Amino acid sequence: MPRPVIAFLSDVGSADEAHALCKGLMLSIASEATIIDLTHDVTPFDIREGALFLNDVPLSFPPTTIICAYVYPETGTDTPTIVVRNAKGQLLVGPNNGLLSFALRTSPAVACYRVTSPDVMNQPVTPTWYGKDIVAACAGHLAAGVDIAAVGPEMTLADIVRLPYAKAGRVDGGVQGEVVRIDRAFGNVWTNLMTDMLDDLPQADQRVKIELGGLSEMTLELPYRRTFGEVEPGEPLLYTNSRGHLALGLNRSSFVQKWPVVPGDSVRISPV
Repeated sequence: MPRPVIAFLSDVGSADEAHALCKGLMLSIASEATIIDLTHDVTPFDIREGALFLNDVPLSFPPTTIICAYVYPETGTDTPTIVVRNAKGQLLVGPNNGLLSFALRTSPAVACYRVTSPDVMNQPVTPTWYGKDIVAACAGHLAAGVDIAAVGPEMTLADIVRLPYAKAGRVDGGVQGEVVRIDRAFGNVWTNLMTDMLDDLPQADQRVKIELGGLSEMTLELPYRRTFGEVEPGEPLLYTNSRGHLALGLNRSSFVQKWPVVPGDSVRISPV
């Protein structure tokens, strides 16, 4: 049997020992597990950002992976922890507050259970840290071989909380969607527009008009390029990011420092 893999995401940060205590608990339960840190720097309480970080995880990890995630502003309340099996065979453990939404668009849910069994929780459960005592503990027990049906009662798939997903589509003369994420490390702006939506719109040597709506509406004309090095340092561009979506960047600099853009801003792209 392959070693169990736990892919772990949270909003507790990496400045103290909190994420390490969760990992220690999981390893205490499943000593053979390999734990991969996705990130612990989700903006605190930002469920949507956490969901976006999880979007591509099912594609990149093997079917035996347990995806353990918590951004749990409702800790200690009636918001349940759930375990979902997706079509790829992976198990996702997290609060039923929408955090798992986009990962379940990537690989749809086929079964869902509510975590109620004390046997898969760390006792005593701390009301202010369900992320450790319920989510992480349950992930550890699943990695140790506990069957999904043992965590608690089965739920209907319709009871899984889903966050609204920004729609993207064609409009007269172009395509329209919205900003879904800021690539913090480099200041790039990611949209929900897939590159293949462009079809007969701009080719890789053309300029495009970018209309951004939000707190600071603006219109820019940028070159559509394959990669950053095809424009001069400090120059902006439209490009296809590593996930197949259209994005805005500044070669060797930060787009958002020059033009303040935030997730949720509308974006419209059309040929010049």
